[in-house]
Parts: sequence; C-alpha cells; structure tokens
Amino acid sequence: MNSENLFYKQVAIVTGGSSGIGQATCFALAKIGFQVVVVGTKPEAINQTVSQLNELSASQPEITHLGLALNVICEEDMQTMAAKTLDHFGRIDLLIASAGIGKKSGSQQLIPPSTASLSLDEWEEILNVNLTGVFLSNKAVLPVMVAQQSGHIINISSATSMHGLRGQAYAPAYCASKFGVVGFSESLAEEVCADGIRVQVFLPGLVTTPLVAKTALSRRFGGRAMSASSMAAAIVNLLQQPSNAIIAHPYVLPFGGVTA
Repeated sequence: MNSENLFYKQVAIVTGGSSGIGQATCFALAKIGFQVVVVGTKPEAINQTVSQLNELSASQPEITHLGLALNVICEEDMQTMAAKTLDHFGRIDLLIASAGIGKKSGSQQLIPPSTASLSLDEWEEILNVNLTGVFLSNKAVLPVMVAQQSGHIINISSATSMHGLRGQAYAPAYCASKFGVVGFSESLAEEVCADGIRVQVFLPGLVTTPLVAKTALSRRFGGRAMSASSMAAAIVNLLQQPSNAIIAHPYVLPFGGVTA
C-alpha cells in the first residue's frame, strides 16, 4: 500500500464496528488503506477489533486506528465521535452507519412478538438504535464533510425478506426502522450532493451475525445466510465506483435464498 492508493490514510468511522457487518467492514477498509475509527458500546470488543486492525496494518506504522466506546442513540456521544476523530486524524472521509438491533437488548425470545403484544419500550429501543442512531451519526459528521467539500456516507438498511423495501409480519419496529433509513438516506443524499458528499443506503440480506444468531431467522434460512465479510466486500465495491457514478440502493441476497 502506498500514497498512490485512492484510500491511503483516508479516515473511516464505522458504528457498530466491533461485531457483525460493521467489524468485517472495518477489516476490509483497513486492507485498502483506510485508518479506521471503531465505534461501539462494548470496550472489550472494541479494543479487540482495534488490535486486529493494528495487526493488519503492522507493515505501515503511519496507519493508525482508533476505538471509541460511544452510543449512537446519544447525541452528545455522536458529537464526541466526530470531535475525537477530527482531533486525532484531522479529517473524516467516510461514515459507515452499521449499528443496529433486531429486538430489545437482553431479550431471549426466539419468536418475535406480534404487533399487538410488542411493548412500547421494545418499539422505541429498536427505532432509536436503527433509525435515530443513523440520524445522529450522520448529523455529527456532516459539518466536517461540508467544510471539506467531500465525504461518503453509507447507511445500512436491510434486504432480509425485503426489509427496507417491503414489510414482514412480526417485525413492525425493525421494518419501520429500516424503511426509515432508506427515506432518511434519500433525503440527505439530495441535500448534500452539492457539497461533494455521497450518501448511499446498503441493503444486505440475511447475514450470519450475532444479530440473527439466536433468532428464528437463522433456523428458517439455515445455510443460506451470507457472511459478514461478503457484505464488507460489497461495501468496498461501492467505494470503488468512479467519481461520476453511484450504485443506487444496492441490496444483496443469498444465491438460492429469498428473492421476493
């Protein structure tokens, strides 16, 4: 890797970066020259991820990575995320908003509740993390990107049984939040394109991550779930498109899996 590489020493923030698609994306970004800021809520997992990133970049001591234990649903935390990244690296080139949940934290339910039995607490927690968290993380990096007149934001929605495109029974909060990510991203993309900022939404299908490992989805689709690393590769592909082109609303489904 050298300074001729397009992404050499560029700075990427990844929320939800210590597990699942977020973590796999951190590794993929480091491999193509990015300096990565891993954002999550579990310090031990964050530190482990940063350690692995440092190993990947061991041959390039000028490449450094940063871990931040912050919560995407807290506006102050997201402002801290942007400020600490700017203080450390002097720039923010990319945000991957990957933090997300499928059910209430701590829940051991395999079968999701019906709408009639869904608690307000669970509804609000899912919407807060999956949608408000995207808004707050995007909002935090925008002043830096506008000042730079450059930047790239990729917000993670979902194409699992067409979430983000069509609703599914027994997942009202999840579907509503992922639909919201699409609408929010479309709105923001129109708003900031004149500032040289690209905003995209990425819709992955069923992926083998901690989010689905203990749910009915993992049993229903079995071996047809995709790997987090394959989703990270797809995200890298979005970054590698020509400056005058964009892949709109890419959704990736498992071959032989759900298509409609």
